[in-house]
This record gives sequence, C-alpha cells and structure tokens, in this order.
Amino acid sequence: MRPKGRAEGRAEAAQELARNLLKAGFSVEFISENTGLSKEEVINLKNNIEY
Repeated sequence: MRPKGRAEGRAEAAQELARNLLKAGFSVEFISENTGLSKEEVINLKNNIEY
C-alpha cells in the first residue's frame, strides 16, 4: 500500500470512530483529543450525522 493510501485509511478510520463516539454522546473536545481530528472536523461530522 502506498503511503497516501495509508494516510487516507487512517483518516477514514478516525472519522468513523468519531461518528461512533458522537452517537454515543461523547463531547467534541474528547473526540478531537482522542482521534487526532480537529474540533472543526468533529463539528462538521456532528452536523452531518444521522442518528
């Protein structure tokens, strides 16, 4: 696998984890600190999530 593909895979995994944590009720700050995503990225995911 190429390095770019690995980075994309890690980003997708972090986003999926963030979506699951949002659904479980975790805070944006907690998710940002524990996934490496920015608060803005987590907020964007939160705004686009279907519960």
